[in-house]
Amino acid sequence: MAEVVGNGVQVSHSNLGYGLVLLGLLAATFAAFVGLWSGLTRRETLLPWVRGAVYTFSGSMILSNLTMIHALFFDDFSVKYVAQVGSKATPPIFKVVSLWSALEGSILFWGMILAVYLLVFTLMYRKAQGRFVQLSLGIMAAVAVFFAFLIAGPANPWTAIPNPLSDGPGPNPLLQNHPLMIIHPPMLYLGYVGMTVPFGIASGALLSGEITAAWMMPLRKWSMVPFLFLSIGIILGSWWAYAVLGWGGYWAWDPVENAALLPWIAITAFLHSTMVLERKGSLKLWTLALGLAAFVLTIVGTFMTRSGVFNSVHSFTQSEIGPTFLKFIVIIFVFSFVLLVVRGGKLQSDSPLESVASREGSILLNNLAFAALLFTVLLGTIFPLVQEALFNKRISVGEPYFNAMSMPCWILILFLMGVGPMMPWGKAEPDLVLKQLLVPGAGALVGLAASMALGARNPWAIGVYTLAGFVAMVTLRELFLPAQSRMQESKENPFTALVRSASKARRRFGGYVVHLGIVGIAVAVAASSTAKVHVSGTVKVGETLEVAGHKVRFDGLSSGSEPHRTWTGADVTVIFPGGSEAVHHGLKAPRMNFYERQTDPVGSPMVDEGALRDVYVSLMAFDSKTPSATFNAWVFPLVGWIWYAIPVLVLGSIIALWPQGRRREEREAPAKAIPQGSA
Repeated sequence: MAEVVGNGVQVSHSNLGYGLVLLGLLAATFAAFVGLWSGLTRRETLLPWVRGAVYTFSGSMILSNLTMIHALFFDDFSVKYVAQVGSKATPPIFKVVSLWSALEGSILFWGMILAVYLLVFTLMYRKAQGRFVQLSLGIMAAVAVFFAFLIAGPANPWTAIPNPLSDGPGPNPLLQNHPLMIIHPPMLYLGYVGMTVPFGIASGALLSGEITAAWMMPLRKWSMVPFLFLSIGIILGSWWAYAVLGWGGYWAWDPVENAALLPWIAITAFLHSTMVLERKGSLKLWTLALGLAAFVLTIVGTFMTRSGVFNSVHSFTQSEIGPTFLKFIVIIFVFSFVLLVVRGGKLQSDSPLESVASREGSILLNNLAFAALLFTVLLGTIFPLVQEALFNKRISVGEPYFNAMSMPCWILILFLMGVGPMMPWGKAEPDLVLKQLLVPGAGALVGLAASMALGARNPWAIGVYTLAGFVAMVTLRELFLPAQSRMQESKENPFTALVRSASKARRRFGGYVVHLGIVGIAVAVAASSTAKVHVSGTVKVGETLEVAGHKVRFDGLSSGSEPHRTWTGADVTVIFPGGSEAVHHGLKAPRMNFYERQTDPVGSPMVDEGALRDVYVSLMAFDSKTPSATFNAWVFPLVGWIWYAIPVLVLGSIIALWPQGRRREEREAPAKAIPQGSA
């Protein structure tokens, strides 16, 4: 198939798309070399050339992706990637999903997201001068060189097929089974790729030796962006696993799930550590190390996902990019390590830690808990690989290890979420601490009483409920205390006082809103994982399965077809303890989906969602002659509150990111230097 360009000149999708990638590779190489060289030698006159090269790279990668989408929409099977994942029967919306449904397309999509980040960063600082922009863009462009090289070489999706087939297999059926696959991968990509920006800023700051507010302020803000997207992506991924895979869960400690969790842990610890750096001039080396580690772990996670070293529902097949990724991991690890060693001696703390019983002490303990959690997850994820490589023996590390080893870390982190905000900076007086504990202590007792009343018996769950009450009370008090002061001093109404107090300290207020979302997730995970009830059985038409006081009645089989699949469902009616009913027939019923090129059917569970519980039913087998059906059924308490937390996290992050005012010094000029040794 050919695409018309200009005055009747025809260019194939393959030639156009690949040519744009090569142009992007050249532009990124120029931007990386000139950006770093001009930044290190202080040649600011070359900055416009760096910006121009970034614009060229961004435009090239975006247009290359749009060309691939055009090829997918118009079924151009002469393009290698379209031949792999395209199909005339694929619905239009899932043709877009096909862009990231396999290895080569996912790397191409990664390149576009990276191009957008670099474009936005360059436009935001288009009037700024100096080494901040030059060195940051130079490092980011160097990362872009690697991914553009991948797309042009080992992961090239643009290879032309001389004699293409008339149709293709379509994307993975699992990716066509739920609308979440339209949102979940882009959110993860925005989180993964977004780590490039704080990595570029942190590396640039260390290269320049100028650890000032002019570097730290954008570093913190740009770190919140991938934190938000990665949080949303992880939660949406758990929702997809829950709503699509039908196994009765949402998190299995799958290696590729862990690959997303690892950089999230690092960037979360970094965001907390920046508070100590900015307020006390401490933890400088540790903070920057966390910022660099988040990016390194992102690349490690990408390697896990795309090299085929793990067998996972998420991972791609074996590919040629594994060795290339390993080399890049070694390069960025050595670069980061050397940079920290060379500059580390200059990053002296300006004020020593006076007491563990302080705000900075609790944040340090919080960071240590995150570090222990990160080590636990990383060890459990890569140990099977090391074992197989060294001893040729395959082992698996599953949920028992991760749950047992990570739970103490999660509990400690939740506890410190409550302790930290109620501690003053410096050294806390015992009387003040005891006074501050009165209200949160009452919240903890309420959480404990609620867990007992609801019949919780699992000690970890009881601990989570108790600490959730404690943290919620601390967080709500910190949220509303400034508003209460305004109400007393300025006689403002509660709403006005809350809005104005929040606008005066948006980062603080937004952070506490995010904390409330995390508390909700903690409670939902504890309830749904420890108090779930499961039954299974085979029933005939009119018979019921009973699970936790709910009855699931089998009403018969139904079937249907869509352009890309056929399906058979088991119509059911859920009868609640009070006698009310919810009918789930047709596409709303638990069903099996049959795809032309898929040997085994792909199941879709039925989920009757409620604020306090979900009734979850999977169809395991059916007999159309009897007729009868075999079901797995669960009742999950509070599980929906995991996904309901997304708007809270988004709201809190937006509040924290919203600028206090368009002050020139925040956007362009170096602000007051953060106290330091002599960086």
